[in-house]
Amino acid sequence: MMARGANRDEPETGGGTGGGPPPDPRKAAVRVQAGVLHAALKDVTGVVAGRNTVPILDHVLFAAGDGRITLTATDLDIWVTRDLASNDRDGPDGAEWVKSIRPFVLTLPAKALLAVIGELDSEAMVTIAAPGLRLSPGSGPQGEPGGDNRAAISAGRARFRLHSLAPDDFPQPPPMAVAAGFELPCTVLGDAFAAVEHAISTEETRYYLNGIYLHPFQAGEGAPMDLRMAATDGARLGRVLLDLPDGAASFPAVILARLTVAVLDKLMLAAIKGAPEDAEPPRILIEAASEAPGARVRFALPAGDGGTVEVIAKTIDGSFPDYARVIPADPPRRGGVDRAALLAALRRVAVLGAAKSRVVRAKFAAEQLTLTVSTLELGEACEELPCAWAGEPLTVGLDSKYWREALLALDGDEVALGLTYAGAPVRMRGVGRDDGSESDRLVQVVMPARV
Repeated sequence: MMARGANRDEPETGGGTGGGPPPDPRKAAVRVQAGVLHAALKDVTGVVAGRNTVPILDHVLFAAGDGRITLTATDLDIWVTRDLASNDRDGPDGAEWVKSIRPFVLTLPAKALLAVIGELDSEAMVTIAAPGLRLSPGSGPQGEPGGDNRAAISAGRARFRLHSLAPDDFPQPPPMAVAAGFELPCTVLGDAFAAVEHAISTEETRYYLNGIYLHPFQAGEGAPMDLRMAATDGARLGRVLLDLPDGAASFPAVILARLTVAVLDKLMLAAIKGAPEDAEPPRILIEAASEAPGARVRFALPAGDGGTVEVIAKTIDGSFPDYARVIPADPPRRGGVDRAALLAALRRVAVLGAAKSRVVRAKFAAEQLTLTVSTLELGEACEELPCAWAGEPLTVGLDSKYWREALLALDGDEVALGLTYAGAPVRMRGVGRDDGSESDRLVQVVMPARV
């Protein structure tokens, strides 16, 4: 007999009979330490600009299951994916907790999630759950359509609910077939970036200068190959060369975008800090796509907490200029100056520099370098430094900011400066502490400015 008020047209559900599968008794939830999750979120949210015209790009893809959490963020030019361990198995109830949960996927507002987790005690255990997902034994981790995708976040007495968008709408990077690849210690690549990234252009009209040019190089037939990186904005240039790693000879020339470099800088620093003191420096894998060689590059490196990070980035589509032509090969006028003393003197005289002009007049003469800054509004500053100058005296104007940044990127106690004539580029190289020779591995060039 049918119960009063029952609908004859309504299908029976539950119990494994009728029109649909039974609900999955497990819950979509994961536990993780707040400090660990916060560090992982900081690794990926650097590519989230905020207030995107495409709302899904303001979100991070949050996937949990099998004792791991994977976070992914993108701006459609760069994808950053961070893997970390969850704490599901920890605690006296770990075994029962693991039996009660199942994998799930959400997209959560990146900046809001970062802020929420950042306000919690770093040692606190955070539970992130999706209680509204419609889950069945056969459904994927994103659940069935029509469910409530909101996330419930709890830690101690704190409770939060964050809205979510459909995970299926989150853009995935195109499949990437690898053409060439090599590895470098994070310390080596990080130092190379630091040596040249100050010269990256921010001028969008010359977009091909908005990154670091990375390429293998061979001076001539039979000469050894090396790996080079360069950056320039037209007013200054930095170039560094490295010993050629295994596999790098066939690597295509690529221009790594400014944001890619900035993201990798942070990730490599975190990996270095998280490595054991007595261990070898962590290494980073660099791979180039086979289709449209160099159009995309993949980086993979360890994270500080034992997880992993993957970065897939589009490269800048353009031709980098022949930067070697700007570097003076054998300037006839040369001088050696104490690098720290020159930096300090530049900072002092630049105090009286005009707001719109940072030009300092540098007069090179036998045994002396004189720095002068003069403005109608404030007055004049002048400082003399010892300088082992070889060649005729000359005076050149240089941007004090560009000069300081070039000096900071160099290594060694002394800097060797070389000029061809007063209106020519100024070449700077570090001088070795042991033998006093100039190092060609790192070269900085600053173009002259009108005095």
